[in-house]
Amino acid sequence: MRCSVNHVGTEQLETHRLLLRRYRMTDADDMYNNWVTDPEVCRFWSWEPDKNIEETRGLLAGWIEEYKKTDHYVWVIILKSISQAVGYVYFADIDDTNNSVSVHYALSRKYWKQGIMSEACKRVIDFAFNVLGAEQIHARHHIENPASGKVMQKCGMRYVKTAYEELAPKRLSGNYCHYEITLSEWKRTE
Repeated sequence: MRCSVNHVGTEQLETHRLLLRRYRMTDADDMYNNWVTDPEVCRFWSWEPDKNIEETRGLLAGWIEEYKKTDHYVWVIILKSISQAVGYVYFADIDDTNNSVSVHYALSRKYWKQGIMSEACKRVIDFAFNVLGAEQIHARHHIENPASGKVMQKCGMRYVKTAYEELAPKRLSGNYCHYEITLSEWKRTE
């Protein structure tokens, strides 16, 4: 096992339908119109829906500033057919000791159940294994959000356990289903 993740920062990635790139300030309107104001998209996240476009711009400015770090991995998902930002995917819980990352995502409700998130996640998982040199990727979803678990399964992740988690804000506390995939498992799916 390698001793740490090979940090390169957020690089532009592409799939047949999607462009995964760094955020730009010009993405604020798409974010505001497509997902950050939708209570259903925000339901299982720690943030409340944005109240105005200025709030979205402030959030976005902070995220863009983080790109200065080489261990920061956040992609906005651009649907090529409409040249519009429809969601995001990012890595968190980067563990250089165990060579692992967790993948998280959100998508505009207008684009649910179209395979977009599975396509985006597969691409960033491939990036984590083949560029960053990760050995394991994990994810979790609230038990009341089984569609997120289907995305994880479509990406080759296997169910590990369900566990209760006490989280802030309190509304997020509950049972979470945990999934993971190792490098050797990923290679068998290629």
